[in-house]
Amino acid sequence: MAERQDPEGTGHPVAPPKLRVPLAEAPMVHRHRLTALLDAHTAATSAAPPVTVVTGPAGAGKTTALAMWARRPATGRVAWVTLDPHDNTAPYLWSAVREALAEALGGEAPDLPPPSGPDFPALLIAALDHLAAPVRLVVDDVHLLHDRTALRGLELLVRHTPEPLRLLLAGRHAPPLRLSRLLLEGRLRVVGERDLAFTREETERLLAHHELRLDARDVDHVLRVTDGWTAGLRLAALALTGSVPPTGFTGALPPVADYLAEEVLAPHGDRARSLLVATSVCAEVSADLAAAVAEEPEAGRLLQELTRRHALVSTEDGVRFRCHPLLRDHLSAELDRVRPRDRARLHHAAATWHRDHGRPLDALEHAVHGERPDLTADVVGRDGLAEVLSGHGPRLHELLSAAPQTLVGRTPAALVGAAAALDAGDLTAVDWLLGHIADGALTSDRMRALHAAVRLQRARYHGDLAPALTALAATPAGRTGNDALDVLSRRERGIAELWTGRLTEAEGDLRHALDAAVRGGFDHAALECLAHLAVVSALNGDPQAVAHRGDRALDLISAHGWENRPASAVVHTVLAADAHRRLDDATARALAGRAVAALPEAADRTVALAVAVVCATTSFERADDPHAVVSTLWKQWRGFTDRQVSPHLAAEAVPTAQRMALRVGEEQWAADLAAYVESLTGESAELALVQAVLLSHRGRAAQARKCLEPVLRGESAAVVPGTLVDAWVLEVALLARDGSPQQAHDALRKALAAAEPLHALRPFYNAGKPVRDLLARGAGRFGRLDRFATAVMTTVPTASTGQPEALTTRERALLVELPSMRTAEEIADSMYVSVNTVKTHLRGIYRKLGVSQRRDAVVVARQRGLI
Repeated sequence: MAERQDPEGTGHPVAPPKLRVPLAEAPMVHRHRLTALLDAHTAATSAAPPVTVVTGPAGAGKTTALAMWARRPATGRVAWVTLDPHDNTAPYLWSAVREALAEALGGEAPDLPPPSGPDFPALLIAALDHLAAPVRLVVDDVHLLHDRTALRGLELLVRHTPEPLRLLLAGRHAPPLRLSRLLLEGRLRVVGERDLAFTREETERLLAHHELRLDARDVDHVLRVTDGWTAGLRLAALALTGSVPPTGFTGALPPVADYLAEEVLAPHGDRARSLLVATSVCAEVSADLAAAVAEEPEAGRLLQELTRRHALVSTEDGVRFRCHPLLRDHLSAELDRVRPRDRARLHHAAATWHRDHGRPLDALEHAVHGERPDLTADVVGRDGLAEVLSGHGPRLHELLSAAPQTLVGRTPAALVGAAAALDAGDLTAVDWLLGHIADGALTSDRMRALHAAVRLQRARYHGDLAPALTALAATPAGRTGNDALDVLSRRERGIAELWTGRLTEAEGDLRHALDAAVRGGFDHAALECLAHLAVVSALNGDPQAVAHRGDRALDLISAHGWENRPASAVVHTVLAADAHRRLDDATARALAGRAVAALPEAADRTVALAVAVVCATTSFERADDPHAVVSTLWKQWRGFTDRQVSPHLAAEAVPTAQRMALRVGEEQWAADLAAYVESLTGESAELALVQAVLLSHRGRAAQARKCLEPVLRGESAAVVPGTLVDAWVLEVALLARDGSPQQAHDALRKALAAAEPLHALRPFYNAGKPVRDLLARGAGRFGRLDRFATAVMTTVPTASTGQPEALTTRERALLVELPSMRTAEEIADSMYVSVNTVKTHLRGIYRKLGVSQRRDAVVVARQRGLI
């Protein structure tokens, strides 16, 4: 097409396509978010700034976004200029601007002066100042301007933009104008790389334009490798419509590599490109690291320049720089192509720098990739344990898994590697590493202590803690003088003491380890200590300490994103149990769900059982099939041997599990649990309690009370404080049933006294209406316990809607017959009892199920999993 002529000779000819709003041929996605942003920045109001700068790397979608905005009728009059290197003089620049404005304004165009004179910018400003209606001027590819005269004129227009004009400057980087003052004054807005990046929703629409339907995981991958970069997404769409799978799309693909080489890297010098190729071995670099790896003293200046010029190099803080993922792929492939022998050397330089600057994980990553076993072992042995205690065990294990043989024969590193594998839940790797430690390799006290501590932690996964505790005691564990090792040793000893029932010793070791972990900045070790100290507090009956320690642990979990760590399962389990005891069922269920989600496949045996118990306990009441809940718990429990279960856990959990078993008619399971408690705790208050519950269930109230006497007189010690509450509440129920109101009142007062410090409302709720009636009749007669008694009474249902009284064996047998069409007489004959006996049992069933007829009894029994 012929160039526009200038018959008066007052300027330079301008090619008409330069003055047209571009029209892309590729499928377009209307990005309403960007359109709204440009509308806000260019509104014809006093609140809108006169100047907008749109910057981003090559292929960021600057021109496309502006063109789609400019083509809308709602945008109004738009004058468009696309610059090229030919326009890098004042006469050519202003000729294009003049022609664009004349075309946009038509008959309203002012009498513009010739563009060749030095005063043209000032005269243009004066002429445009009298426009009756606003106009928007887009100058695209403004980064091509570097002529001083042209830039001085443009700066004049920027600083003194006429009121009717909205000026938009678009380019890979802002022109060298003094824009900071305008930004400070609110007269300038910037649409940057982040604004131009595609969102997930926009990405999905772009892929749909190319008839691509990817699943969520593949869309995540495409977004991750492109960072929402427009050119990257279009190249991805083209590649995916061919035979390239989403995971195969990288910056090393020829079309992507060609674009990066031609459009992104070509404008920069050889030194900058060499720097980028060398540092492609690093995910991110500082100026010092880049200088050390690339042996380039000007690395900092070059990186700053690449960032300023939007060469797909970015920085968040001006200190750390990173390449776009696709550009890094391309640079890495270029390194292998032109400098294949340099990769190991570059990794070694990066590893050494990171090691010397206190970044062991980064050092380790480069040492492994650079195939430097001595450096790998040195970093792991020197700094690895501190990294494990700081929460980086899984990452350390992941790195070491790439070169497992590196640690063989290097005992300190192998032991730290085993500790990291334990944190990652890889027991196979733990056993492999420990198995490769030769006899006689433990040549120092510290190595023997570390070996014993790791062995003790490993023992938690099979439950046989006693031998490992003995082995640890034979070393100077906890007093070696190495902060990380002593924290690990005291922490593991404290947890082992907790699970073996030595709560006082566990409290001392865990508190000591916690203090040292806080001082040393070992946050994950601190979380482990707080989680298990919360368990100690729960087993000691101190709900305030449970809440305090639990809250501190939750703060660490939230701060570090450790929701799926095993320690999180411990914290949520103990808090769920506490909430359940306080009748905060919604919170208890939510916490139990988080505990289940955090529990790894390979878990501490005691923790695994505790999570199973809490999950069953909190879900039982609302379960569609309560019998299935109890059955699942029973199967899990039977998978544990006595040596794998903490006696305190059994003492805490068995009474609840027993009640659930009786509720669903599984009397044999309830009896087996009683035998289980005896094997773990011996002649304890807990054993007396579960035996008394069984006797009461079988209708032997006198024998049940006799069984409880040693507990209530304090002659039989309780393993956990909650047992005494349960015992007194059972005594209250038995006395109420026996018709002894004064004795029941006295027993209730003692139950309240035992429950108040624990905030234990659940036992009273389980007892139901009889206890509520006693509380109501005794109101005002409980002394200092009156306030707590009132709180308890308000939680207990007025009708028998709490946990119903369990059915006896005979009632259970009769219940199974109710769905049949047989009469009471026929049922009596088959059971070899009288009709009156059947009717008596029926009345008991109806009362316990809260119904009044046979049909309703069948419905409720099925809902509760009884039949």
